[in-house]
Amino acid sequence: MLAVFAFKAYSVDIVKLQLQQYSKNKAAHNSDVIRRALEITEPEYGAFDLQLVEITMSGGRMILSGLTGKLVNTLILPGNARWDKQHIAIRIPIRLGLLGYRLLLINKVDLPKFEKINTLQELKELTAGLTNYWETTKILKHGGYKVMETGHFDGLFLMLDKHRFDYLPRSIYEIYAELEERKDTLENVVVEPTIALNIPMLSYVYVSPSEPRIAKRIKSGLQKLLANGELKELLYKHYGDDIIRANLQGRKIFQIENNYYNHDDNEYNNYLLYSK
Repeated sequence: MLAVFAFKAYSVDIVKLQLQQYSKNKAAHNSDVIRRALEITEPEYGAFDLQLVEITMSGGRMILSGLTGKLVNTLILPGNARWDKQHIAIRIPIRLGLLGYRLLLINKVDLPKFEKINTLQELKELTAGLTNYWETTKILKHGGYKVMETGHFDGLFLMLDKHRFDYLPRSIYEIYAELEERKDTLENVVVEPTIALNIPMLSYVYVSPSEPRIAKRIKSGLQKLLANGELKELLYKHYGDDIIRANLQGRKIFQIENNYYNHDDNEYNNYLLYSK
């Protein structure tokens, strides 16, 4: 009996997920998705210990930490070919493609200027503010857009408030919460009401290469959640109000090509919120 107990104790899957640092909504959604993927697979895999790691890390450091599996072993990131090679990629879009729709934060003095924009070429004449480690930065630069880069996420909002650049694209589920959290320090920043960008991009779970069992378990759990509709329920639980507020149907939607995204590589297109 002691041997059996020791095996069960040893076989507990320890999942170390970084608690998302920029958005409480996103942090809650990330942890709920991973927790449910682990819970729904308990009959096959047994007990688990989900540890939410509260630490601030740059994107690069987080990725390196995920490689070793010591500090964190599970990451949720935009799909990326380089990360696919470095980690175990679970190519199930946990946000069902919602990441691909971006709204714009702008300085309120530019509201009339943005309202008159009707083409991507007109948008290209303006400057986006982005961090130097985002996938969006690489995509826009590759597409010939003007970009002002910084290594400091919070600094972007202050720079926009001072009108150092023209717009800051953020996802539907990030933009409102991020602005609300900074309303006391930003006098001039607003959500632009007429434009949305569609940059095809999916959020995937990446697991340290040292944890293949955890990767297999989470993948199985996500497949179950996708099939029973719970993945979509979790999305609307955390982001439903933002999706309604964004009013995509009432906006001009500009398509921006993402050369890092392979439409044929995603076997779950039928599940995407806005699949064509």
